[in-house]
This record gives sequence, structure tokens and C-alpha cells, in this order.
Amino acid sequence: MMSRAIIRIPLKLLAFGIVTILTLFPDPIQLSRHLSHVTNLEKMVQPDAPELAAMEVELLARLDASAIVSSQPAIQNAPERSLTPVAKPGVRSPRETQREVERFVLEKVPYDWDWNIWGSADYMPTIAEMFEKAKSYADGKIREDCDGRAVMAASLMRRLGYDSHIVTDLRHVWVVTKEGEWMGPGRAKSVRSTSRGNKTDVWATIINIPVSLSYGIAVFPLWRECIIAATAYLLLLHRKMGWRSAVIGGILLIEGLLFMRLGYLAPQHVARDVSAWPSWIGILHLLLALGVLMRSSHMARRRVVSAQ
Repeated sequence: MMSRAIIRIPLKLLAFGIVTILTLFPDPIQLSRHLSHVTNLEKMVQPDAPELAAMEVELLARLDASAIVSSQPAIQNAPERSLTPVAKPGVRSPRETQREVERFVLEKVPYDWDWNIWGSADYMPTIAEMFEKAKSYADGKIREDCDGRAVMAASLMRRLGYDSHIVTDLRHVWVVTKEGEWMGPGRAKSVRSTSRGNKTDVWATIINIPVSLSYGIAVFPLWRECIIAATAYLLLLHRKMGWRSAVIGGILLIEGLLFMRLGYLAPQHVARDVSAWPSWIGILHLLLALGVLMRSSHMARRRVVSAQ
């Protein structure tokens, strides 16, 4: 019995891992690129990308236009005020300039999920990849989620001379500079890009995992999650298992998945203060389902061996 378990358990884990990875990331080559991108966020900030040249021209024109001020003081009690507008880009503070960059990126890069754009659960693209992907759309617009927008904003900010870096709380990705945080700051920073590579805060990562996991499950297509859940359920079953245990385990598994999805009733919300209690309940249900199914399957195998 022990020798069979030594073979059976690794094979089941391998099968579950393969199904899970292919469900989340159907393209292994794209997954490899994604891993190389997220493990060195600093390289994702690309101010010298040639694709940004035209966008920078438009951004600078907008900055100049928004900085137009009156060239002469108001004349008190004058019936009419004759003002001659003049562009003075220098009057904008760094915070105002970066706020305008933020508005510019949010406008130019409409939000969409990675599974709609790239077919994967997550993908952080380079500047070149974003522009190349935009060619496949009829309107030619770039579409991205928070990580693509952060890459774009950080690259444009650095192109304008600001020391910008990418940070993430595992759920959201945004940009930081010495003037502040941009692109919708999230929770405690798990990973931050630096000139020496990624800097990871282990404790922040631990406390962010339940919330980020709940968020990811809440927004990911349910049918894909059902494939993973069904695979786990079938691998944990045994043909001699009692039907009550199989039903209870299945119900706990479904409840766990649903609680994880309820962790975010409004998935688009990325504020700092978010309740994570549904995700903890979901994790508890999933662990209970695992325990019930594993124990019942183990007992069924013991009965089969005893009967031989």
C-alpha cells in the first residue's frame, strides 16, 4: 500500500499541476516571458522605447496646454478683462505633472483583463508588446490591466525625468516616485522595483496573499476555475469512497470557491481598506474539503487492502 502511495501521490499532484497551469496559462512560452518580466520589474520601465515618442509629443502638448495662464493681472472693477493666454509649462509642480501623466495613461489605455487580451490569468507586457497587440484591434488602441498601465506610466514619467518605480501588493500594480504614489495605490507593498532588482517585503507578501488570492479568484472566469476545482475533486475521489463523504467534500469545495469569489463584491475596487474575511472562510472550506476527501479516500483504500 505504501509503495503504491509513493507512486500515486506524485502522479496526482503532477496531473493537477499540469491542468492548473494550462488552465491559467495556456501558452507556456508566454508564461516564461511573464516570469522573466515580473522577476525584474526595473527592466519593465522603458523610457527609451521608440514606441513612446509619438505618445510623449501628445503628452507634452497636453501639459503645455493645461499650463496656460493669464499673462497679465486682473484689473479690478474693469468692465471687461482682456487676457492674452501664454503657455508656461514651468508653472506646473511635479505632482501636477505626474497627475496629468496618470490621467493621460488612464485615458489612452482602456482597462481590460489579461485573459481577454493575452488569454492568460496574468501577463505583464513590455511597451513594444502593448503597441504590437494594439494593431490587432480595429480602433488601434492599447488595452491593459493595472500592470500594463503601470509600465506605461512609469516609462513616461521616467522619460520626463522623474525617478519612477513599479510596485505591487500582488493584487494591484502601481507607480511610486519621490513625489508620491500614482495609478491607484494599493495595500502594503510586497514587491518594489529598484536599480538592484526587485525588493521583496516578506511580511507584506504574507498578509497580502489572502486578499490578492480572493481578488484573483473573484475576477477570473468561473468556467476556468471550475476546471481546476473539478480536477482536484476527481483526483481526490476513490471508487470505494462513501457517497456521503464524496457529497460533503464536493459541497465544501464549491462553498470554498464561492466564498473566495465573494471576497470582492466589487472587483474593480482597489482601495487600501478591503475586508478579507470571505477569503479566510473560503480557504477554511477548501481545507475542510481537502481533509474530508483525503481521509475518506484513505479509509476506502484501507478497506480494499483489508479485503484482499
